[in-house]
Amino acid sequence: MRALFRMAAIAVAGAALYYAGLLNSIVILRPQRPGAVMVVVAIGAALVVLVAAVRGTGRGDALTPPAHTRLHRGVWLFASVMALVSLAWISDIPRQRSWDWTPYHNDAIALNDCAARLVLEGRDPYASLDIFGCYARLGIGADRTTPLKLGEFANVAVYPTDDQLDAAWDLRAREGGNVEFVSRPSYPALSFLLIIPFVVLGWDTNRLYVLCLVAAMALVVLRTQTGLRPFMLTAVLGATSLAAFTVSGSADLLYVLPLAAAWLWRERRWSALAYGVAAATKQLAWFFAPFYLIAVVTTHGWREGLRRAGIASAVFVATNLPFILAHPRDWVEGVTTPLSDPMFPRGAGLIFLGTNGGLPLLPSSAYLALEGLCALVCLVVAWRSRRTSPELGVVLALVPLFFAWRSLFSYFFLIPLFAAAAVARMPLGDLTPQGAQAAGALTLFALPVRRLALVARRGRAA
Repeated sequence: MRALFRMAAIAVAGAALYYAGLLNSIVILRPQRPGAVMVVVAIGAALVVLVAAVRGTGRGDALTPPAHTRLHRGVWLFASVMALVSLAWISDIPRQRSWDWTPYHNDAIALNDCAARLVLEGRDPYASLDIFGCYARLGIGADRTTPLKLGEFANVAVYPTDDQLDAAWDLRAREGGNVEFVSRPSYPALSFLLIIPFVVLGWDTNRLYVLCLVAAMALVVLRTQTGLRPFMLTAVLGATSLAAFTVSGSADLLYVLPLAAAWLWRERRWSALAYGVAAATKQLAWFFAPFYLIAVVTTHGWREGLRRAGIASAVFVATNLPFILAHPRDWVEGVTTPLSDPMFPRGAGLIFLGTNGGLPLLPSSAYLALEGLCALVCLVVAWRSRRTSPELGVVLALVPLFFAWRSLFSYFFLIPLFAAAAVARMPLGDLTPQGAQAAGALTLFALPVRRLALVARRGRAA
C-alpha cells in the first residue's frame, strides 16, 4: 500500500538523519574523510526519500491492493524500533543535564533567554544585550557562541579552535571591543517574546521546545485519516531525528509548530496568521513563503494569495514594530546577522566535504550560487507540479540549504515532520485493520487501530 510506504519512508529518512547527526558531531570533533562523506550522503539520501514520499496526490493510496508484504513488515519493524528510541529520548528530559550540564545548549537558546529578561526589564534586547554579561549570568562561555571571521579570527581558515575561542573571549571580556562573536538577538522578536512566560516562571525553555514538537506531532496525527493515525504516529516517532535533536536542544520548534499548523490547514484563512507567527519567530520560516503561496494560489486564486500574504506580513510587522521603531538599525542588523556578518563555513551539507571531508573549500560565492540555483529549481518544480504534487513544496523549501555556506544540521533534522504534514493532508483514503494486516504493516499502536476504526464506523452510522 502506497500510503503505508509513504509513512514508512518518513520514518526511514528520519532515522537516517538521526544517525547522520550523531556521526556529524563525532566528525566535527575528530575530522575524517569517510565520516564526512557518509554524513553528506546520508542527508542527501534522506532528502531524496522525503521528496519521493510526498510526490503525487496520494488519492486512494490506502485502498490499493497490498504488495511487498515482507518488505512492509521489515520496514515497519525498523520504524517501531526507532520509535522506541524516540520515546527513550523524550523520557530522558528530566535527566538531560547528565550529558550536558547546562540547559543553554547553544547561543540561540542562551541569547533568547537573555533577550526575554531584557524585555521584562523594559529594555530593547537588539540594542542593549551584552553577551558577556548574559553568559556570565548563565554560567557558560565561548563554546556556546557563533564566532565571526573578524578581529582575532580574521586569519582563521576554517573554524577557530576551542583555545582560540577561549582566548578571544577572555580578551574581549576584559578589554571590550567585541567583534569576534555574534552578540545580539539574530532572530525576529517572537523568538524571545514567546518564551517570556517560561522565563518568568524560571522553567527550562527546552521543555517548551519539546512540548512544541509533541504538539506538532499531535496535529499531524489529528489531520491523518482515522485508520492511518497509529501508523503516522509510529512514523513520526520512528523519524528519530525529530525527538533526539529537539531534546538535545533546539529552539527551532518555536517556529515549526505554527508553520506545521499553517501547512496542515492551509485551506483556512487563519493559516496565514499561523504562518505569520512562524515568520516572526525565525528566518527559516521565510523559505516556506513562496511554497505556501503557490499552494494557496493554486486552490484559491491570486486574490486570496495576496490577502494571505498581507495577513502574514501584518503579523510580522505588528510583533516586531516596537523594536523597529525603538532602534531600527539595531533591529535590522540583528535580523540580518545570518546574511550580513562574515560567518565561518559550517554545516552538514555539501560544505562539510570542504571543512571536514578533505575536499577543497570553495569561495562562499560558489556555495551561494549553488544554493540559489537549487532554490530556483525547487520553485520551478513546485510551480509546475502544483496540481500533480500539491504537497511537495513543504519538503523542497529547505533543500537549497544543503548547498549553503552555512548548512547546519539543525536545518535538516525537522524536515521529516514537514513531510509527515504533507502526507497527512493527502486524500489517501482510510485503512482497515484487515488491510493493514494484509499489507504486513506493524505498529506500536496496533490496538488503537481497531478502536479508532470502530469509532469511525459508529460516527458514519450516526
